[in-house]
Amino acid sequence: MNPVEAAIAAVLAQRARGYEVLDPYALPVVVACRGLLADTLGQLPLVTLRGRRPLPRQPTLTLRPNPGEYRWLTFHRMTNNLTRWGYTFLRVTDWTAAGNPAAVRVLDPSSASPVWDPVSGGLDTVWHNGEELTPGLDVMWIPYRVERAGSLGEAPLDACAEPLRLFGELFSMAGSYWETGFPSLIVEVAQRLAPGQAQAIKQQIIESMAGRHEPAVVDQDGKVSSIGSSAVEAQLVESIAVANAEIARAFLMPPSLVNVASGDSLTYSTVEGEMRRWLATGLGAYLNRFEAAFDDLTPQGQRTRFDTTELLRADLAGRVEAYSTALAGEAWLTVDEVRDLEGLDPLPEPDTPPAPEPSTTTLTDAVPGA
Repeated sequence: MNPVEAAIAAVLAQRARGYEVLDPYALPVVVACRGLLADTLGQLPLVTLRGRRPLPRQPTLTLRPNPGEYRWLTFHRMTNNLTRWGYTFLRVTDWTAAGNPAAVRVLDPSSASPVWDPVSGGLDTVWHNGEELTPGLDVMWIPYRVERAGSLGEAPLDACAEPLRLFGELFSMAGSYWETGFPSLIVEVAQRLAPGQAQAIKQQIIESMAGRHEPAVVDQDGKVSSIGSSAVEAQLVESIAVANAEIARAFLMPPSLVNVASGDSLTYSTVEGEMRRWLATGLGAYLNRFEAAFDDLTPQGQRTRFDTTELLRADLAGRVEAYSTALAGEAWLTVDEVRDLEGLDPLPEPDTPPAPEPSTTTLTDAVPGA
């Protein structure tokens, strides 16, 4: 059991005893990071290449890996497994006439059991629903990170399980503070109260002030005072913002992409710049893991890559400037190629002038006096 699984088990045990403890994976920033990763990988096309060029006819394995569900859903499942459990399995369910994989299915991590080679420590067999599967042939194992033998993988948050637990406590503290944990007013009484008097005074304040903007009247030498927050309590929201940024970084994600403020001064003026930064520093790590698995599923001489063109697409002004450069001087693009990149049809062929009628002048007519 990895650290995060142990933390969640402790959460469930606490709940069974009647204590409400926040599940770390229910934290809003964790939900946002995992959701953005899964949605992003779900919308990027996976393309089969030969050399540097896409195949003219894409195989069904990359167009729709699992014929029984949408392509985006397959990659959504794979990403969610990777960010939650630290690994995912793809089981081959169909083959082409040439013996190459034609379809796969994402397995539920809880339904697959590994058997490790006692000598090498590598993954020897995977059992799924009573069937013995061979890794690399019947099933593909895709781990996020492996730091020890006998581990199927560690998720992005496994390495910071303790800070994650503390952040969960901080978030719970915020709820306690703003909802029920600390009163906003206190009634000071200069005499010892008889049983029931404290409750009577509190009820008097509640009935006097609830839902009305009227002055409260307190008798029995009472004095109403407001309670100001301490320095620690005043920085509670700031502390949560810092913790949010650190969790985003654990997912290799710029905090700004999940609407989390960070303390650095690194900013980008365009969405393209922010996406390019994420692709280079974080998103690429997830893409590479899936690409490597599908590379092993494709015939020799072919490879797979996610098409990130739309993710890095510049705004219209930027594209126009780039096209103008490509068409100027020693042009390396044609106008029709540029129009194709923009999803436009080629320009119509220009009207050709009619061919001149053949001359009927004879040699006799051309010689004077003939």
